[in-house]
Amino acid sequence: MKIMISVTLKDGSIKSYEKGTTILDIARDISEGLARVAVAGEVNGKVMDLATPLTEDCGLNLLTFDSEGGKLPY
Repeated sequence: MKIMISVTLKDGSIKSYEKGTTILDIARDISEGLARVAVAGEVNGKVMDLATPLTEDCGLNLLTFDSEGGKLPY
């Protein structure tokens, strides 16, 4: 039996994914174009790598280089 988690996206929509799905996999599910430009994901307010597997219900904001939080401060 697959364990599912609920992911609330920035636009307020809620999608279900199998536990362990990566942030990049979710970006790909939304749009191949988004997956190509995504640089990180903000999970419950914490910036995480695209390879991070999600293991519980959460809020997710996909970050691109052009989005607020998409660039590292130098």
